[in-house]
Amino acid sequence: MESWQSKADYREEMGIEREQQYHIECTPEDIAPIVLVPGDQGRVETIIEYFDNPKKVADNRGLITYTGTYNNTPVTVTSTGMGGPSAAIVYEELINIGAKILVRIGSVAGLQEYVKRGDIVLPHASIRDDGASQYYVPDNYPAAADPILYNYLFSKAEKKDVDCWSGINWTHSAFYSRSKEYFQQWARKRVISMEMEASCLFTISQLRGVKSAFIGTVYENRYRQSKNEKMDLSVGNIEKERIQKGIKTSIEIALEGVTETFRQH
Repeated sequence: MESWQSKADYREEMGIEREQQYHIECTPEDIAPIVLVPGDQGRVETIIEYFDNPKKVADNRGLITYTGTYNNTPVTVTSTGMGGPSAAIVYEELINIGAKILVRIGSVAGLQEYVKRGDIVLPHASIRDDGASQYYVPDNYPAAADPILYNYLFSKAEKKDVDCWSGINWTHSAFYSRSKEYFQQWARKRVISMEMEASCLFTISQLRGVKSAFIGTVYENRYRQSKNEKMDLSVGNIEKERIQKGIKTSIEIALEGVTETFRQH
């Protein structure tokens, strides 16, 4: 562990808590303790369709925030952008102003043969290759979802008419890697999926003392695309009914699970 890493104490405040945050431009009065954190700005509009009385409270640098209620429970949604470094800023600033539960709703690529487009992935842990968490903690520090929150989400997923897979996810940083081995190496280790923000979320949440989880819809299968002679880096039509059903179901699972977790704990 680097000396600057070992000396950082995440139990201490930084002096910028409880005031308007620089990037997301939100104050404690703007957000709820529960925050959904999709990467895609466009997914914010889909999520707030489930809110009662959603109100837009900020829109800066593509980081869009709405707050409303779901089943009489206050809920916020804030977009993070793509990749660990961008997402880390949003997670930190939300926690600075009172977020207690963060749930990422996003997209993944499957890394096992059986993981199909439109399926849902709910990982309990993630490989830390996100480009940001390495600057917080050493490589042997784990990235895991909060077990209580994870269990609530998984119990909701089991009741839905969709295939849901659990296991270890890989949070990576090179979407357009030309190397087939880049993808196949983790498939051989039974890693179920890959995306670009979850391990950063898990790490920062653990360090800052809040709950977090991730639920993703499968857009493609990089295992199948990288096992043939020619590498295929395309992403098929995400407007297909099965994928859109997966997205909507993942939002329902997240909202049902996170609000119940909040009320019970």
